[in-house]
Amino acid sequence: MSKRIERLRGLMRREKLDGFVVASLPNVRYLCGYTGSNGLMLVTPHDCWFYTDFRYQEQIRTDVKGCRKRVLMRDLVSHPPLEWGRTFRRLGVEENHVTLGRFKQFRKRFRKARLVPTRDLVLELRRTKEPVELQQIAGAQRITDRVFKDVLKMVKPGVSERDLALEIEFQFRKHGEVAFDSIVASGPNAAKPHAGASDRKLRKGDALTFDIGCRLHGYCSDMTRTVFVGKAPPELRKVYEIVFEAQQRALAVIKPGVATRKADAAARDHIAEKGYGKQFGHGLGHGVGIEVHEMPTLAATSKETLAPGDVATVEPGIYLPGIGGVRIEDMVLVTKTGIRNLTGSDKALLEM
Repeated sequence: MSKRIERLRGLMRREKLDGFVVASLPNVRYLCGYTGSNGLMLVTPHDCWFYTDFRYQEQIRTDVKGCRKRVLMRDLVSHPPLEWGRTFRRLGVEENHVTLGRFKQFRKRFRKARLVPTRDLVLELRRTKEPVELQQIAGAQRITDRVFKDVLKMVKPGVSERDLALEIEFQFRKHGEVAFDSIVASGPNAAKPHAGASDRKLRKGDALTFDIGCRLHGYCSDMTRTVFVGKAPPELRKVYEIVFEAQQRALAVIKPGVATRKADAAARDHIAEKGYGKQFGHGLGHGVGIEVHEMPTLAATSKETLAPGDVATVEPGIYLPGIGGVRIEDMVLVTKTGIRNLTGSDKALLEM
């Protein structure tokens, strides 16, 4: 943990900050190991403090590493500790994780400091996954593959989306945690990229999309597969083949030094050439780690470049309102020479 804090200090020097308040709980966890629901960190060039309330005073004895520990009132900002009275010239505050009200509180408590809204410096560090992080992500994906294989045995007409989602999440909780609300979408619902599981019952000819992920020891997996209930309708069979080929083209170009928008274009251009460009309206993918959406972003507007240690999804899709949709998503690790696909579930068109 101390090495991560030291790397953050390097970014603070780059941004000319002599203090940095970490408010995002995933960022706090990454830096010091804390897993509770209320906490803040203050990092300076030569020291680091962690703050929480009474509820977690026992937990932090083993959870938190690399910091001095302070137990404050539940509203951590209302009763500031003595070190907040230090003179800071430029104090960084995470602009994406602090409300306007909390920002005003910081301004009141750090009266002499210039508060500097910063982009997510810690997320920049989190982007490059360490070996221990990769082990957990790969482990979470192995659980996801196994649960998906098991739940396919339930797929038949008359079973509801909700029943399938409940079984998936029950199995995840037996082995780890649920990384996000499972998407189980059938028939016309599969045309909604982020449809929630409903009481709709499966029917023959449905495209059935599963977008599911497990969390293991704090790290997430993310996978999407589309299967068919009975024989696939001709148009959706065609769409499946297009999405599969689009993903293959994107996977083929992903390697260190490649612009993320180029990876997006490899899939998007193929889908557009086949006449479905308007039916692919989201980005190709995103980073995965402590959170299911991290850096890098694989999208047409992204200005990032892929680097070794990135873990990202590759998930093209085509969505036909009133009919259904197809999305195929793998999670890959960018290596020094290319990629390692962390997803083991088959992608061949499956008719249940």
